[in-house]
Amino acid sequence: APPEHAGEAIGIDVGLGSFAALSDGETVPPPKFLLRSERQIKRAQRVLSRRKKGSKRRAKQREKVACLHLAVSRQRDDFQWKLAADLARRFSRIAVEDLNIRGLIRNRHLSKSISDASWSAFIHKLEHAVVKTGSRLVKVDARNTSRTCSSCGWIKDSLTLSERTFRCEKCGLVLDRDVNAARNILRVGRDTAEVT
Repeated sequence: APPEHAGEAIGIDVGLGSFAALSDGETVPPPKFLLRSERQIKRAQRVLSRRKKGSKRRAKQREKVACLHLAVSRQRDDFQWKLAADLARRFSRIAVEDLNIRGLIRNRHLSKSISDASWSAFIHKLEHAVVKTGSRLVKVDARNTSRTCSSCGWIKDSLTLSERTFRCEKCGLVLDRDVNAARNILRVGRDTAEVT
């Protein structure tokens, strides 16, 4: 049986401005592995497109492109496993949004960044990590977590992606948008009984 975890509870909001924002104010910067390797991959794919089909040089170049993609995938996996293990060790209850990733990827302006962040893979890794430490993972409804004030509960009419700071017109709270959302996720996660 896994040990009982005696740590605190935490809410996590995944995003593009920061890979993860925690309800205690801590933020994890986005690693952007694909973006950092994109120029090298594009160059290798251009070389591949010029190679004659069926030739040995084309097969060799195809392997080179595949190796570049594999390196990005492994970097992303390593980063996510380490972060998931660290969070599972530190916190007894982790609340995350139950996101519709497939729906979000339909946005053509954000699809590459969302795919590079790979939120669903990270949450899957968290599900495995909490089993070993005795922590619990709670998935909460994502509706209005960014638009709701974590202090008084006032809901803002609209919030664009370019607005990175949440300003409450009722109580005057000024807070990072993602940290505010993480606090709301934690509040809902404490109330919900759905535990993974």
